[in-house]
Amino acid sequence: MEEYLLQSIKPLQQLIIPLQEILKRFLYMEEYLLQNIKPLQQLIIPLQEILKRFLYMEEYLLQTFEF
Repeated sequence: MEEYLLQSIKPLQQLIIPLQEILKRFLYMEEYLLQNIKPLQQLIIPLQEILKRFLYMEEYLLQTFEF
């Protein structure tokens, strides 16, 4: 029984190993993307702050002139 189970598992192992290799690539790709997104985030945050000022200015002008 044990020998039969071991023999049955071999084809599954042969499928899993290549699948693991494929999935590893995606893991590395995700890590790479996360590393590269950090500088972009650091640029976006100050840009958001600048744009907020214009939004507040627009709201103020709209209220002031009651458009």
